[in-house]
Amino acid sequence: MATFLIALAGALAGIVAGFFAGAGAGMLIAAATRMSSFEGASGYFVVACGLVVALFGPFLGVWLAFRITGKPANIGAVAAYTGLGVGAIFAVAAGIIVLKLLLDDTLNRNAAPLQALFEIRLPPGSALPERRAVEIELNTPRNSAPAFLHDEWRTDSNRPVISGGVELAYRTSGRLLVLKMKGEPDRLFMLKLPGKPGHSDDFAAWQPIDFVAEGSGQPRKATPADQYEVRYRVRDPNVEFSRPIIDFELSMPASKPLPEDLKSIKVKAIEAQNDMGGAINPETVKRDNERVMMSGSVQLAGDTHSLIAVTLPDQPTWLFEITLPPLTWITETIRYATTSPADSTRTFGPWQNVGMIREAGQREPRPAKPEDDAKLRYMLR
Repeated sequence: MATFLIALAGALAGIVAGFFAGAGAGMLIAAATRMSSFEGASGYFVVACGLVVALFGPFLGVWLAFRITGKPANIGAVAAYTGLGVGAIFAVAAGIIVLKLLLDDTLNRNAAPLQALFEIRLPPGSALPERRAVEIELNTPRNSAPAFLHDEWRTDSNRPVISGGVELAYRTSGRLLVLKMKGEPDRLFMLKLPGKPGHSDDFAAWQPIDFVAEGSGQPRKATPADQYEVRYRVRDPNVEFSRPIIDFELSMPASKPLPEDLKSIKVKAIEAQNDMGGAINPETVKRDNERVMMSGSVQLAGDTHSLIAVTLPDQPTWLFEITLPPLTWITETIRYATTSPADSTRTFGPWQNVGMIREAGQREPRPAKPEDDAKLRYMLR
C-alpha cells in the first residue's frame, strides 16, 4: 500500500509538473516565433504543449518518487505503478463528476431549459377570460416561476382552453401549477412528472383539478363539480433541434395564385402537438412547363416522422407525410463523417402527391382530392 501511495503521489505530481513545464516551453516557442494570437492560436498551442508533456509526466513522476524513497526503479515496476496511479486518479475524478451530477438538481445546466407546455380547460359554458385577467405560475419546493401565455387560445366544444408554458428549472417531483383569474379562487393542478422529465411531442391525458384555494385558508380538495382540467407535455429544445432537417421542392399548377411576398407562405413540420417552423426560399421560384416550383427547408418535428404543412395566404393547407427509416441518425452520422459538402451526392427523392387538406377554420384535415394538385419531394440536408 505504501508503494502504491508513493506512486499515486508521483503520478499526480508528474501530471501537474508536466503540464506546466510543457505550457512554459510552449510560451517560449510562441514568443520566439512570434506566433499569431488571432482567434487564440498561440493560446491553443501553449495548452497543447502542456497536454503533450503531461502525458509523460506520470511515468517520470513515479520514477523520481521511487528514486527518492529508495524503491526499486526498474522500468517494469515504474510502468506498472504508473498505470495503477493514473487509473486511480481518473477513477477518483470520474467519481467526483458523477457525484456532482447526481447531487445537482438543476435541469439542463448550460443548455436550453426544459418547458412544461400546458392547456387548461375551463368548465362548459364558461366565457373565455381576458388575457390581462389571467396569471399562471409554477410553484415547487425550490422556486416559483411565472408562466408565459400563448397568443391564441381556443375553444374545445363549449369549453374555453387557456394555453401556455413554464420553465422547469429544477429536478423535483413536487410541481404545482396555479391558475389565477381576477375575481376567482386560485385553482391548483399537480403536475405528475418525474424529477427529470423527458421530451414528449404529445400531451398527456386530461387531468382534473386537484385543489381550490378559496380565501386565506388552506386549499380544499377539488370535486368533480369544479370541472377544471389540465393536460401538459414536456418540451426539450435540445431534443427538437437535434432532429433531421430536410430540403424540399414544392410543385403546384401555374394557375395557382402566388402572393407578392413569398415569405408569407407558411411552412411547418407537425408531429402530434409539436411543430417546427420552416421557410420557402423566394429566390428558387421557377416555372417548368405548366408547373410552378419552389424550394425550402424545415426541421422535422418528430424523430423520423412529420406532416409537412404548406399554407398559401387565403388558401387551404397542404399536408405531406414524411417518414424516414428508423436508423437514419446512424446513416447520417456515417455520411457526415465520411463525406464533405462538396463531395455530397444527395438527390431529391420521388415526387409525392399531397395527402391531406386542412380547410381554413377546421382542425381536422380531409383526404386530398385530384383537384388538390400539389407535389413535394425532399432530401436530408
